[in-house]
Formats: sequence, structure tokens, C-alpha cells
Amino acid sequence: MPSGKIPSSFVLAGVMLAPFAAGNAAIVTYVGPNVTYEYDNTQAAVAYFGLPTFSGDDVLFFPTVFRAESTDGVGIHSGTNTDAVSATFVFSKVTSNVPSNEIVSITAYEEGDYRIVSDGSVGGDLYLRARGLNTLSEPSLIDTDDVYAAGDSAGNQLWSMSATVTPSASLAQLANKLALTIQNDLSAFTDASGERAWIEKKLVLDITTVVPVPGAVWLLGSALGLIGLIRRRLRA
Repeated sequence: MPSGKIPSSFVLAGVMLAPFAAGNAAIVTYVGPNVTYEYDNTQAAVAYFGLPTFSGDDVLFFPTVFRAESTDGVGIHSGTNTDAVSATFVFSKVTSNVPSNEIVSITAYEEGDYRIVSDGSVGGDLYLRARGLNTLSEPSLIDTDDVYAAGDSAGNQLWSMSATVTPSASLAQLANKLALTIQNDLSAFTDASGERAWIEKKLVLDITTVVPVPGAVWLLGSALGLIGLIRRRLRA
């Protein structure tokens, strides 16, 4: 089995909402309870990821064609013995609905299945990247994960990957407006007749959390303390 671990429980609460687009515009805006997403619904990655749906502030993809396969030493897409598929979905803006709130964490969780007949190998890579849009001089926040399996899998097997970035803790700027990308690579390899290997992505879940800015709370406390000191001095 690959290194990714399937959670013992995985529950999605809330109602699925279709993204709203004005007319035929390429840029789509979805306003969640705490976060607003913007993305181009004509970007190339849609062919593999499909269009996102939303549950509250969470983003979900249900890919149906994100698959790499190699049979008898020939890859389906590449024509060689290795089949490689790659796609990167971009959210041009992920914005906190309340400017004084920061985005604390973003997690990309993915799962799917694979099968290897006789011999061969499969692999997958996840690359999650967030970049603050308030000060472009700051470095991007990046986290990755991967899965790999080789040899006969004895039937279909499950895999999962996850990556997390923490904007509010990692950025010097206010983490209330970000650009977000989710990149995936899948590969399957065989080198002889009678061998088959494939790997497929079935679900991508992006979870976003926002909370009030701690600095704003401290600033309010300092202001109240200063007002109290002034009042005491006036009474004296």
C-alpha cells in the first residue's frame, strides 16, 4: 500500500452549491460563509479536475478522467512505457469575507484508487501552494505529498494524499487574500506484454479556515488600557 493513509472517518456536512457565474464570463466567483473564491472556469486543468463544487467554505472536485494508465509496456497518453498526466488548478483569489479576519489553514486532501497487474508501478504527487496577495515580495507557502506502489497489487487498492499550509502563522503580511494552486501528477509504468498499471484520482477536497486577526485583538486591548490610564490621570 502507498504511504498515504485513509482517515477512519470522513464526513462532509452542508449542502452542495454550484458555483455562480455571470453570463459567459470566464472568471467565476463563489461567496462562502467566511471565504470568497475566484477562478477561471476555462483554464486547462478543468479537463482533468472538472469544475469545483462547494460545501460552505470547502471546495470539492470529483474528477472522472484524471487517470494515468500503461498496458503491455505502452502508455495511454505518452505512447512510451510510462504514462504521465499533470494538471494545476488555480484559484486566482481566496479572500476572507471580513478583512480583519485571517485565513489560518488550507488543507488539500485527495483520494483515489489504483491497480497493477503482473508487474509495473504507479505514483502520484500533490503540490499545494498559497501566495499572499497583499505583499508580493513574500515567498510562497508550499506543502507536498506523494504515493507510490510497485508489483502486483492483488486487485484495486486505495490511496490518499494531503498537504497543508498555514498562512496566518507563516506570512508576515495580513493573510486575508491569497492566490491558491493545487497541482497533481499521476504516472503509471509497465515494460512488458501482459502487464497493466493504472492510477486514478476520484476526490479532491480543499478545506479553508478563518479566524479573527490576533493582532487586532491585542490592538483593541492596548487602546482600552490607554483610555483607562488617561481617565485615571484626569481624575487625579
